[in-house]
Amino acid sequence: MYGIRIDQRISESAMKQICGQLRGMIESGALTPGTRLLPTRQLAKEWGIARNIVIEVYEQLTAEGYLEGRVGSGTYVADGIRISDDRGSRPPEMHARPIPPLPEAGSEIIDFATGIPDGPSFPGKTWAKYMKEAAVHPADRSPGYGSIFGNEQLRREIQDYLFRAKGIRCETERIIIVSGASEGMLLAAAALQPRYRAVYVEDPTIPFARDIFKHMQYRIVPLPVDRAGMNFDLLNGFRPGHLALVTPSHQFPVGSLLSIQRRKRAIRMAEEADAYLLEDDYDSEFRLKGMPVPPLHTLAPDRVLYIGTFSKTLSPGLRIGFVLVPPSLIDSFGATKEALNLFTPPAAQQALAGFMADGHYERHILAMKKLYKKRRQALIDALHRYFGQSVAIDGDEAGMHLRVAFRHELLSTLPWEKTETFGFKAETCREYAISNMHAQDGIVLGYGNLSIPMIDEGVRRLQDYAAAHGYCSV
Repeated sequence: MYGIRIDQRISESAMKQICGQLRGMIESGALTPGTRLLPTRQLAKEWGIARNIVIEVYEQLTAEGYLEGRVGSGTYVADGIRISDDRGSRPPEMHARPIPPLPEAGSEIIDFATGIPDGPSFPGKTWAKYMKEAAVHPADRSPGYGSIFGNEQLRREIQDYLFRAKGIRCETERIIIVSGASEGMLLAAAALQPRYRAVYVEDPTIPFARDIFKHMQYRIVPLPVDRAGMNFDLLNGFRPGHLALVTPSHQFPVGSLLSIQRRKRAIRMAEEADAYLLEDDYDSEFRLKGMPVPPLHTLAPDRVLYIGTFSKTLSPGLRIGFVLVPPSLIDSFGATKEALNLFTPPAAQQALAGFMADGHYERHILAMKKLYKKRRQALIDALHRYFGQSVAIDGDEAGMHLRVAFRHELLSTLPWEKTETFGFKAETCREYAISNMHAQDGIVLGYGNLSIPMIDEGVRRLQDYAAAHGYCSV
């Protein structure tokens, strides 16, 4: 059916195989916009697989923007997907390698801080073993800071991981190790000057991202974010000298996923303007429903600078990230990094390389996905239990935070930034707005470093705060 072939002899799951083949047919025009797909029950029978797998395929491609569901009618190929005339040659595939008690709620302030992974789950003893090995037996015994591009073994491990986990094919030479995503953005801003002097940024967005470019004398051009991500539809094209900084896999703080239509539109405009897209992929490992969405980089490796970090998957204290740059920019990025003396500590790089090589990194990610999925559901359950239909949960099921939108007018007007006397702290969406025109209501709740009892107690305190201001739950 549809020419789909499921190969049981390979390790790739049936869901991933079907998703990939359907994406290809939609992008090539074999399945045209408006085409109604067959019911999941019928396809499951034809393909000889469980119906749940077909349902997951439909949900995944709907989340990515390839499909759309119409109530009472079925599932259709979405409009607005530009047909690819030439998908380009693909580099040869790399060899895939097999993947090798919390504090209770109390009288302390419960901080729903975002972007903080679970501290007690960090494998400290295992990490210490690799750090000791790096200190006693350093890979490079010569004095100095090591290669400006980073530890060679770590770059190979990242190369293999990107292929296994995200489908990114690249050479190690294109991977540059940096001290966190923020340094990656700083490096990009410096290396791309003076040719580029302005940047399109999401609004709302994390402050440090826009501030880095602002301090580097870039003009900030905010674009609003909605449920389909950064709204590139508002642009007819990139203006000369403009870059774009985007978080396509899980926008912060809204949580939306950049649709395939907007991904392709952004790439087309960047190509036409000879510009670049900077992809900040800060927590896509933690997609809690379906499979990870292919990075924007996979659609246009020569136009997308991919910025990755280990701060969310392991610990912010490691200060290790990387930038995957197009071949034409390798020399300029290396020269800029050396001129700015931006070296990453060699011992930490060597330790991380060994940690990844022995399979600890991917095992840790799998464990954290299970933990964060439970915490996210516990937070949603508590919000509905204490606030009923007065709140709505926005965004894709991913990461370590969610956005709470208010359906009750009083809740929308409360000063959520002044809650510490009630024993909790929460961030508002308005804190992240660049322009008042794009400011959004609601609060952002992080759950990465909170136990389930603390989550429940924290939401109860949210209700106490709302009740003290006149809110009456239904």
